[in-house]
Amino acid sequence: MDLVVKGKNIDVTDSLRDYAQKKLGRITKNIQGVIETQVELSVIKNKSVPDNQIAEVTLIANGTVIRGVETTDNMYASIDLVSDKIERQLRKYHDKLHAKNNRTKVSEVIMEEMASLETATEEAPFVPQIVRLKSFELKPMGPEEAAHQMEMLGHTFYLFLNQETNAVNVVYHRKDGNFGLIEPQ
Repeated sequence: MDLVVKGKNIDVTDSLRDYAQKKLGRITKNIQGVIETQVELSVIKNKSVPDNQIAEVTLIANGTVIRGVETTDNMYASIDLVSDKIERQLRKYHDKLHAKNNRTKVSEVIMEEMASLETATEEAPFVPQIVRLKSFELKPMGPEEAAHQMEMLGHTFYLFLNQETNAVNVVYHRKDGNFGLIEPQ
């Protein structure tokens, strides 16, 4: 397995690199099929942001992407929290594979995660704007697999190419804990 640790607005010291490799290496060593693990450590250089130390992990295992992000005021604590999150997601991934081998329904395996709410500061009114552009290749898959991918990434929605209709669809989390599917007419 290849583990890459990189920094953004931070010099990644040997101790930070070793700590991240130790925490994530312990988690991924028993999981088969882990191809690559990328760790990005970053700092928001704004004194008004209290939790400005960000640890983001992207793990690729057998074509599945597992991602976690945690933010605290201490980089080591952020690494600890994101390691715990990745470990939970890997456990769910492993359970899902095991359940699939036993022909158990996917819906019994996927568990609901709590979505964190972001609160706007009272100092100035928040005006939303597009701050990041992402592009990616749409893989043909079924809605169940898309829901699984969404869970593994920790997102609230997932855009995919429906293999049955060959149309772009969106699967998303509903407030009642179920999933929704948006498809064009």
